[in-house]
Amino acid sequence: MSAHAADWDSKTNVLSISLDNPEIHGNIDGGHTLRAIIDAIKNKTLDKDRYVFFEILVGVEHPVELAAARNTSVQVDVKSIEELKNHFEPLKKVFDTASFSYRIQYKMNEHYNDDSILPIDIREIISILIMFSQEIYPYMSSDGNNLSEQQPIQCYSGKESSLKKFLYFSGSESQEKQRKSREKMLKNMTPIIKDIFDLWDEIEVTFPHKAWDSGKRYGARKYSKYDSNEPVGKSFFGERELQYIVPKGILYPLVASFRALVDQDAQGVYRWKENPKAVWEAIGKKLVATILDEKADAPDVIGKNSNLWNNLFKEVFIYARMK
Repeated sequence: MSAHAADWDSKTNVLSISLDNPEIHGNIDGGHTLRAIIDAIKNKTLDKDRYVFFEILVGVEHPVELAAARNTSVQVDVKSIEELKNHFEPLKKVFDTASFSYRIQYKMNEHYNDDSILPIDIREIISILIMFSQEIYPYMSSDGNNLSEQQPIQCYSGKESSLKKFLYFSGSESQEKQRKSREKMLKNMTPIIKDIFDLWDEIEVTFPHKAWDSGKRYGARKYSKYDSNEPVGKSFFGERELQYIVPKGILYPLVASFRALVDQDAQGVYRWKENPKAVWEAIGKKLVATILDEKADAPDVIGKNSNLWNNLFKEVFIYARMK
């Protein structure tokens, strides 16, 4: 449970928990167990000698990311099983030359005992990758006449769902046909894949500068972790020193907006309508202002805001295609 404060009174044996902000306080992990306990209490079937381990975390700012990190009992097993099936081999080839390839965690506890490596869950890689997939999240309607209303928000909020979309997006076909569909999609996307992760890194590093250009004081935001120009972290993929943290709740919808630049040739091979870094340089401050003008200040809420995803996407689309 995420809480504002928790206090245990040893004299009365009473635990007091303060839940001040419904956007970040409450149950994070163990929801099924909690529901079972509540039902047992209502049905008067809960024995007095039953116990569960209960953990209260104070000061949590990003519950979505924490839940993804902690809720591993099923999710990590799924990716481990897929690794045993060699379903990640095409991905390994795609990222073989990436600077962060050695950090990718394809199965449970990989790199767990190596403190020199900050692992990157393969589900995170897949979540970012499929935001640009026109097979999974096409930005045009099926008739090709209108923009799709569907935005890949689930890539931020549901890493396990993203893994399953990647594995089974071709529907109820046989495993062999599903494998061929995945490999074809990856082959077609290969020309832009490196650029996607370079773009993420560039946005993560330069976001605060775009905020200044737009007249916003990003360092005043609590989640920026600004500490008098001292390094407060490293960029997720490039491991470049950061003086400001940019939460993933901001990065996901912002990076995803550049899917508006994706084109495909007659064979389905991906290419950019315009260079994504050049577009970021041109309209980055406008995109950043759009995010920082949001009434919600919690990055997790921002990351699940469908209107924001749509607005950012349309800004990039209009800039690149309606000049």
